Amino acid sequence: MRLSSLLKRRQKVKRPTPPEEEPRAGRGAIKRALRHSAAASNYRSAAILGERIATALSTIETAVLAIDVVNDRLREAHNLVAEAGKTQNLPRRELLAGRYDDVRSEIDAAVGAASHNRINLINGLLIGGQSPAFIIALDGEGRADIAVSVVNLTTGARGLALSPPRTGFSEDAEITMILNEIDQAQTRIVNLSMRFADHAALIADRLTRLQELAGNSLIESWLPTGADTQEPAEEDTHQPLNLQDEEVIADVPPPEFDNSGLGKV
Repeated sequence: MRLSSLLKRRQKVKRPTPPEEEPRAGRGAIKRALRHSAAASNYRSAAILGERIATALSTIETAVLAIDVVNDRLREAHNLVAEAGKTQNLPRRELLAGRYDDVRSEIDAAVGAASHNRINLINGLLIGGQSPAFIIALDGEGRADIAVSVVNLTTGARGLALSPPRTGFSEDAEITMILNEIDQAQTRIVNLSMRFADHAALIADRLTRLQELAGNSLIESWLPTGADTQEPAEEDTHQPLNLQDEEVIADVPPPEFDNSGLGKV
C-alpha cells in the first residue's frame, strides 16, 4: 500500500465529528416563556400605576382629614354663637365673638395646610394655576380617570362665607345671620364629605385590583397621608375659584375595566 493511501486513511479516521446541535425549544416552551415575560411586565405596570393612584388617594385622604377639622370647628362656632344669643351680657357676647373669630382663623389655617404632593383640593385655588380639578388616571393608557373638583372651604365670601363678628355679637340680627351662615356651611361640609368618600372608595377598590395584579410588589404611596411639609409654602398668586354654589366639574361615573385590570372595556 502506498504512503499516500495510508495518509488518506489516517485523515479519514481522525476527522473530527461535527458538534451535536442543541435541541431547539418547542413551541410550548416558547409560549410559556412569552407568557412569563408578559406577566412580569404586567406586574411592573400594575405596581407603577398603583403607586401613582395610591399617592392620589393620599391626597384625597389629606383633604378629608382637613374637612373633618373644619366640621369640628363649625360645631364649636355654632355653640359659641348660639350661646351668645342666650345672654344679654354684652361683655360676655364680646368674649364669645372673639373666640368665634379665632375659630374662623383656625378653619382657614386647617384648609391652607391641607396640601399633599403639593396639591390642595379644598383651598379654592387652581391646581398648578391652571386646572380646577384633580385628574386621577385609573389605567396606563389614559382611557379612564376620575376628576375631583377643587372646592373652597375658606371662611371668605368665595368659600364658606362666614362673616366676622363686626359688632362683637352686640346685635341680635348679627347673631341670627351668622347662625344661618354656619348652618349652610355645615350642610355643605356634609355633602362634600360624602362626595370625597365616594371618590376614595372607588380609588381604593382600584388599588385592591392593582395589588392583586402586582403580586408580591407592595403598592405604597410616594408620600404618607398628611400635609406636605417638605416643600415650602407657595404664595397664593392664583385666581381663587368661586365654588360657593356650584362645582365647576361634574363627577365622572365609575369606569369599567377589562379582565386584565389595566384598561377600560
